[in-house]
Amino acid sequence: MKTMKKVWRYIAKYKKYLVISFTAMVIVQVLGLFAPLIVKSILDDYLVGIERPWYESSSSEGVSYQGSNYVQDNTEGDVLSIIIYRGKYYAVMDIVELGNKTITGNTLTVHNNQGQTFTYAVTQLSKNEVLAFYQPFVNPIIVLLVLLILRFFLQILFTYIQRISTMMINVNIVRDARMDAIKSLQKMPMQYFEKEPAGKIANRIINDVGGMMNLFSTIMNLLVNATMAIVFAYIGMFYLDAKLALFTFIIFPFVYIWLRYFIKKLNKIAVKVNEQNSMITANLNEIINGISVLQIFNFEEQTSDKFNQLSEDFLKEKLKETKLHLSIGWNMIRLIGQLVTAFVILYFGVSYLNIAGFVVSAGIIYAYNDYLSRLIEPVGTLFREIGNLQHAIVRTERLFVIVDGEQEDSDFHVIDRYEGKIVFDNVWFSYEKNNPVLKGIDLTVLPGQMVGLVGHTGSGKTSLMSLLLRFYDIKPDDMGNIYIDDQDIRTYSKRTYRQHIGIILQDPVLFKGTIADNIRFGVDISDAEIERILREIGGDKLLDKLEDGIHAKVTRQGSNFSVGEKQIISFARAVVHNPSILIMDEATANIDTETEGMIQHALNKVKEGRTTIVIAHRLSTIKNADKIVVLEKGIKVEEGTHSALLKKNGVYANIYRSQIK
Repeated sequence: MKTMKKVWRYIAKYKKYLVISFTAMVIVQVLGLFAPLIVKSILDDYLVGIERPWYESSSSEGVSYQGSNYVQDNTEGDVLSIIIYRGKYYAVMDIVELGNKTITGNTLTVHNNQGQTFTYAVTQLSKNEVLAFYQPFVNPIIVLLVLLILRFFLQILFTYIQRISTMMINVNIVRDARMDAIKSLQKMPMQYFEKEPAGKIANRIINDVGGMMNLFSTIMNLLVNATMAIVFAYIGMFYLDAKLALFTFIIFPFVYIWLRYFIKKLNKIAVKVNEQNSMITANLNEIINGISVLQIFNFEEQTSDKFNQLSEDFLKEKLKETKLHLSIGWNMIRLIGQLVTAFVILYFGVSYLNIAGFVVSAGIIYAYNDYLSRLIEPVGTLFREIGNLQHAIVRTERLFVIVDGEQEDSDFHVIDRYEGKIVFDNVWFSYEKNNPVLKGIDLTVLPGQMVGLVGHTGSGKTSLMSLLLRFYDIKPDDMGNIYIDDQDIRTYSKRTYRQHIGIILQDPVLFKGTIADNIRFGVDISDAEIERILREIGGDKLLDKLEDGIHAKVTRQGSNFSVGEKQIISFARAVVHNPSILIMDEATANIDTETEGMIQHALNKVKEGRTTIVIAHRLSTIKNADKIVVLEKGIKVEEGTHSALLKKNGVYANIYRSQIK
């Protein structure tokens, strides 16, 4: 099983717990093997063992009856038989033949299976006489009962050890898998995040990781524990009746075919159920994140209808699964188990009637049925839990899509700080084949220059920067190269390459913690230096209004700060990392004029000694840029300074005039 091989690499780290769990399982099964035999011995050897022949003894030991002593451990002297009939005890001064017994008055009549009839004179025993005959059995019964109780407590103890050790493996492999999933997620290419909804990805790491835990538990319980239960059950069954034990092997091929068909049907449903569950989580995530928009546009009813439809689809698939279990699953196994029990009773009954000298007892029937139930129970559990197993396999595979998914090269080593020269050499790029979004871009940015990128929506500005940041690489079907300091950017791993590049996004991303945590972001820098940088870029008002200053709390997504305040924090984060190349992706689009002025002031300071590329809708942000590049439908149509482009009276001049108006 490929899925189990993937899970094994996590389980292998905790072999100590696995050995403990397996050993405890074996001990529990061994204890289970002896339990029916102990009960059989109590029933047949002692409680019903009183019916074995008693022989008169000359010693003072034994049971005293009518002036003589009787024992069962020798064959000398006169014989006394005790018959239990309808709850009463009778004494017969002879060995009683096997057969159907009836007592009328003081006469016992026995009809054997050869058609012969025997009669015996019987005497009913008093209560004290019965107790006297049971007296030799008291101590052995007490010993067996103590063993039975001890076995019970030992079974509880080792079951506890087994489950605790299994749970220790479970919690550890879930923790390790989540950690690996998070590490892998951070190294996956941007294409993955464009295809998969955030809620669906979160569901895989939060919920689907539980599938791995369920898979291990189910494998341990169904395969390991169940296999041992079957093996030890057969040991007991062969000990009691080898012929019947061999006969039961006939059912295994039928169970195998039946199980294959059941799993095939169930697997299809399990995939749909888990997919629908993920879609519900993803839709719920969208509702929560967009609740303000939904309320403003009164879209609640349509949203509820969509969510209800997803829930309805999930319900339909779940009902199919339940019906499958009830029709050909564990419910059918229960019926077969009852039929097999009836067959065993019939088998022993017929044997008693037709085989001369065959003795069937309550202990034999009890023990055999106990072993048989231990044989049937794992099969029933298999059919009952196979649904959980299929769900666990599906969910585990979904988790490993992330854990073993395509990843960017994560190799990292320190390289010298870039001088900051950037060259785009005839760059063609397309997200979809034969549909380029960048068409032959040639652009050179010199070290220390500030370059503005301008263009209408869809012109290719963000795509060009995504290539520079290596969120995407130029594909074999595309053309061109990108160089930094005359070196192809694909020379280094992405992690190594990005260490001297910073970015400020249009929608600032803040994490729960403090302002200092969000600015420091892994850099070893003092609080005083963080505060100095914040004030330098115009964050005085933000710091002065906060009682805790840079240690003020940041809630989820920074919702307790305005867009402008969040932008200032993200700007400070980029400055703290001191990149040689700084990219601002429309970073001033969502802030007020005053904040833009502060950031513009900060830009004039921080651009010194580094190359800065600004994607701007507000052309006022890049008026003083060393160079402005205008893109139109993926083509570079203009390049020059602000004043030069206005004189040219082209695309840039039209955009500028429209903003002035």
